[in-house]
Amino acid sequence: MLTDDKTPRVKNQARAWTDPGPVVAGLVLVVMGATVERLSAAEMGSVGQLTGRRLPAESKPPWKKVSGAARESIEDGRWVVREPKNFCRRLKIGDYQQTDGQKNEVRFEWITNCRDNRRADGFSIHTQGRRLRLHPIHRPNRPDLLLMGVRGGMGPDIAASHVDLTALPGFDARKSNRYVLRWVTQEINDFRFELSINGKPIAELTGEPRVVGRDVSIGFEFRGGTHSISSVAWDMNRGGRRVVSPGARTAVRRLAMGYRELFLDDLMVAELRGIEKVLHRPIKYSRNPVIRHHQRPWQKFRAQLYGTVLYIPEEKIFKMWYLAGARFPDEAAIRLDGKPRIPNFQMLAYAESRDGLNWTLPDLGLVSFNGSRHNNLCRFSRENAEGVGVVHDPHDPDPTRRYKAFYWEHSVRSPHKIPVAVEISAMSVSFSADGKNWTNHPGNPVIPQASDTGHQALWDPFRKVYVAYGRFGAGGRKIARSESRDFINWSPSQLVFAADATDTKSRGGHPQFYGMGTTIYEGTYIGLPWLFWENSSNRLDVQLASSRDGIHWQRAGNRQTLIPNGKRGTWDGGCIFTASQPLQVKDDTIYIYYSGLSLDHEQPRPSRRERPEYGESSIGVATLRRDGFVSMRAGEKPATLVTGLFGWPAGRRLHLNVDASEGEVRVGVLDQNGRPLRGFARSKVISGDRTDVVVEWTGSGEPKAKSVQLKFEMTNADLYSYWLK
Repeated sequence: MLTDDKTPRVKNQARAWTDPGPVVAGLVLVVMGATVERLSAAEMGSVGQLTGRRLPAESKPPWKKVSGAARESIEDGRWVVREPKNFCRRLKIGDYQQTDGQKNEVRFEWITNCRDNRRADGFSIHTQGRRLRLHPIHRPNRPDLLLMGVRGGMGPDIAASHVDLTALPGFDARKSNRYVLRWVTQEINDFRFELSINGKPIAELTGEPRVVGRDVSIGFEFRGGTHSISSVAWDMNRGGRRVVSPGARTAVRRLAMGYRELFLDDLMVAELRGIEKVLHRPIKYSRNPVIRHHQRPWQKFRAQLYGTVLYIPEEKIFKMWYLAGARFPDEAAIRLDGKPRIPNFQMLAYAESRDGLNWTLPDLGLVSFNGSRHNNLCRFSRENAEGVGVVHDPHDPDPTRRYKAFYWEHSVRSPHKIPVAVEISAMSVSFSADGKNWTNHPGNPVIPQASDTGHQALWDPFRKVYVAYGRFGAGGRKIARSESRDFINWSPSQLVFAADATDTKSRGGHPQFYGMGTTIYEGTYIGLPWLFWENSSNRLDVQLASSRDGIHWQRAGNRQTLIPNGKRGTWDGGCIFTASQPLQVKDDTIYIYYSGLSLDHEQPRPSRRERPEYGESSIGVATLRRDGFVSMRAGEKPATLVTGLFGWPAGRRLHLNVDASEGEVRVGVLDQNGRPLRGFARSKVISGDRTDVVVEWTGSGEPKAKSVQLKFEMTNADLYSYWLK
């Protein structure tokens, strides 16, 4: 810990530091003119400084430029930044490891004449599960401000982002102010940042939940004003203890329950040698699209899967709910049940399939479209319904609620001056006994926020709650989450996933999450985020992500595209959107349903007069082998994979999903100290392409040890999953 500061500690229960630790006599650290005492090497995590002798980019380690441009110079031992344009430099301290009791301290001096941060972060800390942002602001003829990052952003106009400076009257951002930040990590990430300025305790700041990123870093971001920085020093990641992450504990519990362990993350991977992690793309059906926009008059504008596909095993049938739009906005109005509606009114249509590939559009006879009831339209919402997430709930004691729907209901004014049924732009729910004839909840809306995307609704059997995902409350094209025990009363929305700087770096522009198809598959949340490459290709394609709890998400497959766009001009050559619960399993095949558009998001749409055959979207399917998202691949040279520790329930056998058609796999069982267990040191050879093969050893029964690890020895093989059954 840096110990020259005499600031009294803010009382922080277990978070406070009560012991500064021993100091090695005579060992000092000179930081831009400031003298601080350094701790012994045995107690340090990462200790460093930014000296005033060279620019940050030239220091060791270097501060990398993340974005933008500015004029940088060294003047009187200070790093000076002028004319910043979206300018940011960061220093990576290390990788995120879940810890408890790890001590951290950062200090710096900062002078600025900036009058508006323009939503720039200023100084920021990215640490375990949280981040903190601070930016001083000079206001002529008014007290200067110190801004902090909050959920709604940070700026002079956002009162919630103003730090209370009562303890520091006369704060002047143009003078050299000494900032000190201290924090101690906690297993549950419920720690605070202790802030002092010029030797005075100011506040305990909560910071913000960390949505994306796995690094521990500090940085500066500026978009206006001149900034002079000196005396930057850090002592981070010191002491404490590593803890097993909640995700790893969940993985062990799921494995004991018989769920398959996939390789979407590395929580259950202890060691790899000679193994390559490989993303496998699903195969698009050769006869796509399976439902076309021009199949029926009521879907000539679009047949779009801002809806849901479910496979119902007890009925041996696939059921699909999709949006049907009859006409473009500039065409003639339509009539529903004898009443005029805007031409592009979004209706809910229904389709069925026995094999997931060939679909029928049954004549439901529920809604009159332009005078005829011969159509597959459901009786559904009062106004436009978009992003309809359907849940099949056969165990609901009320038979009229066996199907549940969650969607954005919104009224649209049009030049036709057609009256709306109700003024609304919020989240609504409906219920049905058969999924065709629906009853709207009388208390709609259930979430008073809009969300223009495909929504996800599903039942989490582990938390025993319904979960919904969309943009409601996310603050743009990001992913928010809400949960409910009755499908009517929903929790406040929570931002859980968003695109980040790595996405920007990969293709440029302004990448965003347009939406994300979400399924609970083998006890793990699997997400298919739709990456909108705005100001780059302006197309939408699909990647892969996973979460053990539905809240903390991470990318899988090294951010490679899972479902790519087709060639330019083809039916899915511009944009791809997946269904709600897009992964449906039948036998050993995963069916992935999606909508495709031929034009990208920003291309002008042709008029019907120019191209009568043009429609906005159609629906297709791609297939993947069971568990086939990501494999651990071994080449010709022998390779090994060792799993994390887990308990082996009595009476269970080990199963694998593996392709060793050109190679082989053997499995050993190790105790908690890494020693082979007698009778289970090396299994019989496994070969061939097998989606479910039982591993056999010379030993009988199951391994006798409190905790075990698996050691896979592989050549020319792909391992997709393992489980106990």
